[in-house]
Amino acid sequence: MKDATGACLIGLDLGTSAIKGVLTDQSGSVLAEAGAATGLFSPRDGWVEADPERHYRNVCGVIRKLAETAPCEVTALSMAAASGNTLLTDIAGVPLANIINWMDRRAELCPPTALAGLTAEEVAQVSGWPCVSSFPLAHLAWLRENEPVRYKAAAHYGMDTDWLMYRLTGQWRMDHSTATTFHLQEQTAGTYYGPFLKRLDIPAEKLSALTRSGVPVGTLTAQAARDTGLAGRVTVVAGCFDHPAAARAVGVLSPGQLMLSCGTSWVGFAPHRDRQAILDAHLLCDPFLSASHDVWGGMFSVPAIGPVIDWYVDNVIAPGEQNRMRVFDDSAAQASPGAGGLSIDLRKPPQRIAADRVNVSRAVMEGAARLLNEKVVELKARGFRYDRAVMVGGPSKSPVWPQIVAEMTGIDVTVGGRSEGARGAALLAGIGMGLYRDERAALAAAGRGKE
Repeated sequence: MKDATGACLIGLDLGTSAIKGVLTDQSGSVLAEAGAATGLFSPRDGWVEADPERHYRNVCGVIRKLAETAPCEVTALSMAAASGNTLLTDIAGVPLANIINWMDRRAELCPPTALAGLTAEEVAQVSGWPCVSSFPLAHLAWLRENEPVRYKAAAHYGMDTDWLMYRLTGQWRMDHSTATTFHLQEQTAGTYYGPFLKRLDIPAEKLSALTRSGVPVGTLTAQAARDTGLAGRVTVVAGCFDHPAAARAVGVLSPGQLMLSCGTSWVGFAPHRDRQAILDAHLLCDPFLSASHDVWGGMFSVPAIGPVIDWYVDNVIAPGEQNRMRVFDDSAAQASPGAGGLSIDLRKPPQRIAADRVNVSRAVMEGAARLLNEKVVELKARGFRYDRAVMVGGPSKSPVWPQIVAEMTGIDVTVGGRSEGARGAALLAGIGMGLYRDERAALAAAGRGKE
């Protein structure tokens, strides 16, 4: 029987390759988890797309799995996302083509003339992100030039995230954090930037209304309630980009703190009060808590080292082993610091090494920590200081790796939990329902921080 006095929340993390979801109670404890594949495909060389209806069904399927396990009434849900995925629809919200994923390179391979003369620095000053050849700004310019009939026929220009919001609530809404990856928002004003709309020939009325993260958007439509298995009175709350969602979940809310999200790329998320300092350091900038606490979020990455690490594990350290990551961890734990003089540069193509797997394991872990420390040292030279870091993602589960990172960077490193992006989205859902005053109150309710 469901507990009529409690409240459950659903948080989703719409990742690049997978959709993750969590069901939490009012204290923030995770009651259930579910997931599904994103379903990306490449119809042409350099193109990366997703079928929108399949994407919607997968999202609804994750919600349904979580709803079926809920011991109390689900009152709200929210979505975090690895956003930047472009979608055109007609006036009824029916997609005119597939979703163009943020990794799509068509605009890089065939640069659109509408963006001629536009620099990454100019885009960064406006939007917070310095992207000219990828993400929706570039996708839309490419569509305008190469598919003009479809482009002109569109009644709405947006991303998969605001389309999902429309499918769930009937409302076109985009939060300021997610809108950063759209590249059409003037970030400090929180409004659409006229000169970019003019370049793309997009009327502002054909864009989603912008809103703050953690604000209720609307209740589920009758169709969405049937698709998700939830009650129609469930409220959908505006979410945010995936890394600031995870930072909320692990309590990285103040300057001097750092979240390390370790996956395909290792991404650092660092709260900071000076937006211009973030841009001057060539970091990506998220609005984060700027509206309530004057704190922005800076992001840097050690790109694409995850696949290189996997290659060493699969081909050198634990080939054919069933528990490959355990072998990796156990081997690294046996090695001495410095890996017997072996150094591996994870930025270079992987290669077979004539060394025992104990030292190779340690050298791979130290290689990742070394690249991360290079970023930390570079940012320290610009005045950024980090006293504490929380590590999330696969490598954080290693009994060895977080300590290596701590030793190499000189930062106190703790480890976060699972599905932190989805947990951060559930936290925003609770804020939207008034269960918590703000992020700090939510963490205090969960026993993970002070108000």
